[in-house]
Amino acid sequence: MPNSIDRTIIALGDLGKAVAIAFLALAACIAAPPPAMAQDNSDGGIRLVTQNMYVGTSFAPLSAAQTPGQLLAAVALIYNNIVASKPAERAAAMAREIAQHRPDLVALQEATILRTGTGVGPATTVRSDFVQSLLDELAGLGQRYSAVAILPGLDAQAPSALGFNVRITNQDAILVRSDLLGGAIKVSNLQIEQFGIKLSSPTLVGPLSDPRGWAAIDVNVRGSKFRFVTTHLDSVSPAIRIAQAGELLRTAANTSLPVIMAGDFNIGAHTSLDPSFPAYQAIINAGFTDAWQSKRAPDPGFTCCQAENLLNPTSLLNERIDLVLFRGGFGVADISLIGNQQADRTTSGLWPSDHAGVAATLRLPSRQAGNQ
Repeated sequence: MPNSIDRTIIALGDLGKAVAIAFLALAACIAAPPPAMAQDNSDGGIRLVTQNMYVGTSFAPLSAAQTPGQLLAAVALIYNNIVASKPAERAAAMAREIAQHRPDLVALQEATILRTGTGVGPATTVRSDFVQSLLDELAGLGQRYSAVAILPGLDAQAPSALGFNVRITNQDAILVRSDLLGGAIKVSNLQIEQFGIKLSSPTLVGPLSDPRGWAAIDVNVRGSKFRFVTTHLDSVSPAIRIAQAGELLRTAANTSLPVIMAGDFNIGAHTSLDPSFPAYQAIINAGFTDAWQSKRAPDPGFTCCQAENLLNPTSLLNERIDLVLFRGGFGVADISLIGNQQADRTTSGLWPSDHAGVAATLRLPSRQAGNQ
């Protein structure tokens, strides 16, 4: 007779066994003052923010689970950690930071949905949804955005010692200001693609391939055209990270349009000692400029990482892995970090994310460059 774990795996239907396995391997996946309120987009530039929203927990307990009972306890601990990280409260804090910059484009990583459920089917009761919470909070601040791209990642479910199933859906996303969409900003050619090269990890019930990839849109801002890409490269293996960066250049960046890539690259761009630094160098060699390095050097611009529970009293950021990279005639008008100051913490004392966000204003290429 199948146990509760087997029943959950069987019950996932189209999600399949890989979905349940995926949950077990999530462990393998996973300073400047704020500016004055920005004005409407009328100065010929493009404003953007990239933000890793942070799921709210480490998944190390899953890697350590060796028995069904240990798995149930690990899933319960992870669920409780996510709830304790107060995703809605953190989304509100991130919304306030984003609203100060009024970006035209927003790139999000780890924009996770947490669901629970009972029985044999996929869990459907939403406990937190980062994309929706952020959109709602921004709307409450008078700034409406539309999610024009959602890149699906791991969608994993397993039973817990709490008496219900826990499902985590990882996503990356691109948001565009609704008041400009279709007017001053037009988007087309939505592309969503998973990397062919990905991490495969052993788990309690078998190997897992971790789906990661990129999402892109072609953007037309008052006649200036470019491609906007977000990605979240592998966080475990430098070799896989290097391979994925190469794949990104051959796919998303394979265009005659100017290109902006913004996301969590998991590459320590601040030091050549990072074992995945060759990936960063390959991107630079492909004609990309690092916006932070161009404008803020020698400021290290650290973006990662705060404590797992986000309660560290002073910032622990000591790596620059969240990047804005561009090719094709852009200039850097301004770039800064968000969510990295004491004043940015929530009323519960939480940092908004374990990553600082990056806000940039880029001068647009000439229309001739964008139309090549």
